[in-house]
Amino acid sequence: MNNHTNRQILCMPGINQRKYERGAASVVVVALLLLIMAIVVAFANRTIIFEQKTSANQYRATLAFEAAEAGLAWAQAMLNEQKYITTACTEATASGNERFKNRYLNIRPDTTIEFTYVNSATPPAPIAACIYNQAGGSMNCSCPVRASPYPNPPTLSPTNTPNTPNPSVPTAGSGYNLRFDIAFESNTRTGTVNIISQGCTLPAGATACAGGDASATVRATLGQISGLATPPASPLTARGNVSIGNAALGVSNPDPNTNGVTINSGGTIDAASARITTVPGTPPKATLVGNDASLRDKTEDGLFSSFFGMSKDAYKSLSYVLPCTACTNTDLIKAYDAGERQIWVPGSMTINASPTIGTSTDPFVMVVDGMVNISGGPQISAVIYSTAATWDSTGGGSALFRGAIISEGDYTGNGTPDYYYDPEVMKNIRSSAKSFAQVPGSWRDF
Repeated sequence: MNNHTNRQILCMPGINQRKYERGAASVVVVALLLLIMAIVVAFANRTIIFEQKTSANQYRATLAFEAAEAGLAWAQAMLNEQKYITTACTEATASGNERFKNRYLNIRPDTTIEFTYVNSATPPAPIAACIYNQAGGSMNCSCPVRASPYPNPPTLSPTNTPNTPNPSVPTAGSGYNLRFDIAFESNTRTGTVNIISQGCTLPAGATACAGGDASATVRATLGQISGLATPPASPLTARGNVSIGNAALGVSNPDPNTNGVTINSGGTIDAASARITTVPGTPPKATLVGNDASLRDKTEDGLFSSFFGMSKDAYKSLSYVLPCTACTNTDLIKAYDAGERQIWVPGSMTINASPTIGTSTDPFVMVVDGMVNISGGPQISAVIYSTAATWDSTGGGSALFRGAIISEGDYTGNGTPDYYYDPEVMKNIRSSAKSFAQVPGSWRDF
């Protein structure tokens, strides 16, 4: 067989033909693609984890900020609360306790605010705190008393320091615990005080913001709103007429700052037999000021706002509203003994016994949205305002009012109570019946 024949045989398909390997390049490309995809997935997963951590941090930071905001609102509400409190910040039922504002602040009659403790730390150390369980919805608070007693009224500058608030951690629920700490800071403006609220989230096992994982601080200035913005200048004031005829009504005003006015009326005054005591050297009848246009020309609401500095609805929202419509001295005494000093009566008020309600050093303000009926011999230290068309003192007995009464309408009756304009009551009532409101523009989180 010649060479040509051999070449033909070798070239025939399937006979001794070398099989060449193909696709190696594809394997390399696929491997590279898989590697690139793995890198992309790894970085994408890292980004997701980072975003999860960022979101969790933002969530906790938001919770801490809201806790601080809640603390600010809580502190303002506690300052406006007239009830006595325990060291757990709850309403006290036993004697010997005090109001929140009196526990930490001394509000002088000239509206100057002093602290009842020494707090030289920077920033100021907290004086109250609360812990809230997010899942369970329960909250425990701590309002510790001072380290030593503080005289009221004060006689010396305080030398004691505040005890550290230590609220217990709520056990209900399993979510985050939130805490806020409240501190007071002095303000150079008279009648104001700064509140600092630090909020934080507490992980399991933590009880103080120092061990929390998110924290925020907000602060604001609160200003005082007096329960009686403009005190009346006489023990008996009426927008309408005063008609007592020959009743031996007693009116006394020894205060020279008010010119000794005993009866101030927007209408006529018929008080021929009134027992009048005024500042020395002033004729008694000259202290009966009738037909006063500043009273007569006002509407009912205008008269109210001229004394209280706000509308009736606004004042009612800041007052303790008695849970009755035909209220009696029993309801009033219960409210006063519970610490209420700014009281709204949503109906009539009848005092038909001889209790002593209020003192010159601790008086109260009462707005009666209805009739006032007095009989017997009570002794009351207060400013009482009636919205009734007529204040009828018939059967007033031997009642003694230290302070002032104001009638939105007329005053009439044959009763013989004594109305004594007590400057001490007027001075103290501006600090005992008082609310706090946030000063616009004072809020900040830095």
